[in-house]
Amino acid sequence: MQGRHFALSGPLRLRLCLAVSPETTMACRWLAWLILAASARAFCPSGCSCDDDGPSARCVGAGVNVVPILFNPGLRRLNLAHNAINSVTQTLVFFDQLEELDLSHNLLSSLASRNFEEQRRLRELRLAHNNISLLIPGAFRGLTSLALLDLGHNGLSDLPPAVLGDMPRLTVLLLMHNKLHVLVRHTFHGCLGLEVLDLCDNYFRHTPTPALEGLEALRVLQLCRNRLTLLEGGAFPTPALTSLSLQSNSIDHIDDAAFLRLKALQKLNLNDNLLRDVPSAALDSLVALENLHIGRNKITSLEAQAFRSLLSLEFLEVSRCPRLSRLHPEALSLCPQLRSLTLSHNPSLRRLPRGLLAHLPRLRNLDLRANSLQTLGTSDVAWRSLANLDLRDNPFVCNCSVKWLADLLSASNASISAPDLQCAAPPKLRALYLSR
Repeated sequence: MQGRHFALSGPLRLRLCLAVSPETTMACRWLAWLILAASARAFCPSGCSCDDDGPSARCVGAGVNVVPILFNPGLRRLNLAHNAINSVTQTLVFFDQLEELDLSHNLLSSLASRNFEEQRRLRELRLAHNNISLLIPGAFRGLTSLALLDLGHNGLSDLPPAVLGDMPRLTVLLLMHNKLHVLVRHTFHGCLGLEVLDLCDNYFRHTPTPALEGLEALRVLQLCRNRLTLLEGGAFPTPALTSLSLQSNSIDHIDDAAFLRLKALQKLNLNDNLLRDVPSAALDSLVALENLHIGRNKITSLEAQAFRSLLSLEFLEVSRCPRLSRLHPEALSLCPQLRSLTLSHNPSLRRLPRGLLAHLPRLRNLDLRANSLQTLGTSDVAWRSLANLDLRDNPFVCNCSVKWLADLLSASNASISAPDLQCAAPPKLRALYLSR
């Protein structure tokens, strides 16, 4: 009976202690630990699943509106996503062994200071899809081991410099889908080991260059779907950057020195902007670039040696450019490593000039789908070395000029894959398949 009485009255004593001492005194913490150690191992709220061997607890969509404090105090992983929790004040102090905490898809509107002071072992904190609009200094105090912080899909319009300074081991910071429009110098002071920064779907009109200063370890930067209109010289003072996404902005000008320090960049996405030309001079700095997306722009032509300095380029996409109508025969002449080329969905592109593909000995994948091509020349590329060829949705005229293509695709020893290639003309051959 005595043990049963303790189990029943322990939570009451705990709540009383919290009410009397909001600062959570040492005596209160010891009382909490004794209560939890005695009763929490067997306690798992309705709608939750608990594993004492982990130990871990999962309460996804369980209908809870507060952090249950009677879990096993030795929890290492706690998932409370998709609930109605609006505060974590005084509730996480009991779980100082946590390594992963998921509070995404809740009703948190702000984070006060000192809520995570005991989470010195926490490595991942997920706070996405809440209503957080304000962060104050000290909000993340105690998170000295945190490597990943997800604050995406909130209402943040500001990120004060002192907020992130308590997380020296932070390597991944996700801030997509907020209302950020500027980041001042020293925003990331204290977490200079940052490797991944996602700022997509915010309101940036200018590259947050001052805030990026000092991020010598940054490898991935996402600035997609913002309001950028130009890239100024020295916009990216991040020499270790290997991946940069700038897609879906309104960029119509790139300064020749915009990418000057990005000697290690391997992947660049410029899709869905307002570029009228390939920014060849700006691309000259990207000597290690392997992957370039520059589709969905207002580009009208690919001029000679448009990608003149991209000697390491392996993948190139120039698709969905409605104005693209002219390709210079030497446009790709200095891209000897190119393995995959996508020139698709360009309705104004009616022909490939002779020699355009002749300088690409390593080409294996060629996507020419949904252009306005009527024919192809035999000597443009080593066709038999291709592994994949997409020519669908082009108005091919099936006459003697494409007989070679039909023979190639129907050969019994052909290793090339070119599905559903049909004739568009003459009328008597319309819808006839050239490919197997």
